[in-house]
Amino acid sequence: MKMDFADFLNNLKKTKTTREANSLIKSVSQIDNLLTSLKDKTEFINYLVKTETITELELKSKTKEWGDIQTPNRLVEKVYQILVDANIDPDIIIEPTSGTGSFILNAPRFFRNLKLIYGVEIQKQHIWCSAFKIIRKMLDQKKHSYTIRLIHDDIFKHEFDQDILNSNQSTILIVGNPPWITISELSSLNSNNLPLKSNIKGFKGFDALTGKSNFDITETIIIKLIKLFSNSKGKIAFLCKNTVVRNILKETNNSNLKISNIRALNFRAKEYFGKICNASLFVADFTQNKNDTFCSIADLEEPDKIIRKFGWFKDHFVSDIEKYKLYSQFEGQFPFNWRQGIKHDCASILELQLASDGKLINKSNEVVDVEDELVYPLLKGSSLRKLYARDISRRLILTQTKLSEDTNKIKEMYPKTWQYLMKNKKAFSKRKSRVFQGKPAFSIFGVGDYVFSPYKVALAGFYKKPIFTFVAPKNGKPVLFDDTCYYLSFQNYSEALFTCTVLNTNTIIDFLKSIVFIDSKRPFTKEVLMRINFAHLVKKTTFTLIEEIWNLNNFTPDNKITENDYKKFQMTFQK
Repeated sequence: MKMDFADFLNNLKKTKTTREANSLIKSVSQIDNLLTSLKDKTEFINYLVKTETITELELKSKTKEWGDIQTPNRLVEKVYQILVDANIDPDIIIEPTSGTGSFILNAPRFFRNLKLIYGVEIQKQHIWCSAFKIIRKMLDQKKHSYTIRLIHDDIFKHEFDQDILNSNQSTILIVGNPPWITISELSSLNSNNLPLKSNIKGFKGFDALTGKSNFDITETIIIKLIKLFSNSKGKIAFLCKNTVVRNILKETNNSNLKISNIRALNFRAKEYFGKICNASLFVADFTQNKNDTFCSIADLEEPDKIIRKFGWFKDHFVSDIEKYKLYSQFEGQFPFNWRQGIKHDCASILELQLASDGKLINKSNEVVDVEDELVYPLLKGSSLRKLYARDISRRLILTQTKLSEDTNKIKEMYPKTWQYLMKNKKAFSKRKSRVFQGKPAFSIFGVGDYVFSPYKVALAGFYKKPIFTFVAPKNGKPVLFDDTCYYLSFQNYSEALFTCTVLNTNTIIDFLKSIVFIDSKRPFTKEVLMRINFAHLVKKTTFTLIEEIWNLNNFTPDNKITENDYKKFQMTFQK
């Protein structure tokens, strides 16, 4: 006898045991052992009563803590169609963060030989929502032979059944859309949904403090699953940020992840999720043989049209393998140390604007009266877009000259500055970065003797096009940079100018394009810049080209510089 939803709900209320309730649920939906207790049964019934008349649109949850904006059906269908076209025909589908069930609900429409659909979800309400949608749909359909398991668990701690892990005769598809949220974002929300150890890659010192140990939850989940199912046959397919795909590729070399036929199919995240970020469908095969170390990039709308390949090439991680082959001779070790600008996280107090009348104005439009000795010219990344920096109207109060220096000396030596700092002490106490924890009051980061060198070559890290800028002292004081910039320090004018000009040649720009991922939040980093084979670049660059770059930028050196000067500069890089 056909049962409608009201009948099902009434019958579920009449069941006396968990086993009896589960039996009823499975008979109408193929969901196996949904409930683990009579308390679960009560919770589920209460959920069904509240949800019975709700629309599909109203079921969409957008809880920020879990980063779990649910995947729209049209995107799920597109993902599954691409997998079907790639001849994947799984016996088992696993979704490790199944949410409200978009991938689970749509799977049977695309895959005809399913035996098991296995979903893991940490939010109980999402489990109930998935079950509700499946039951409502299955009541009107012919029953199939596959089983559905919806498991309330934390994927970071979940232990898969051995019959799934060791099912060598089955084809497994691990699919889904894990939370697009980072460790630090979850921590700031006081979430318990965290891996056991945030810094799982083992970064130390400054890297561990300032961001390298922060990563997307998706990345952890993918690596865990690849390692768990390394002996399986099948595919893994996840929607994720492009940064996650890149990090997975890096791990193929570091952790020997057993995957091959790796693809990233770009799609417009804003269209589907309202998120402005670069995202892809990450797809790879499990493999018993040597893993691939490169990824083919295409578009989700044209999955067979390869745009480029990125990944490992001769032990170097690059953004465009074919382009890199043309410029790999410029891969090497930069001879000088690139520094990052001053980190202070208190721009409203420490960063000032020099007005036309010579007064210093803070971001609250207050006139600031402090001793000149602690005030230095400042350039931010937005000012580093030309060969030579001319307009330097910003200023920075430099509270320290070296790391962890006692700032109490300001009180005696510079009383006006101390009074200003104390007046705004609350702003400093709000700084969240760990680099300031346990340090003297008003501490900054990124200071040392190199800060006071007169000449600099600087680059803005956030921009898509690299432009190296020559910076000379301003009014007899060295120019400082904010922490969005990277720079080199020099005592000699011509040495700094030659270095800057050589770095602005088209050759090195093309080399950087072959190794840098332009869609990164900060494409240019110290790690990238240290890869430049500067000695080889200097050898290949002529003085004629140097002069052409100066002329193109309407730049005339302050000092007379000749070809002989450049030859002497070249000699310093000969072995």
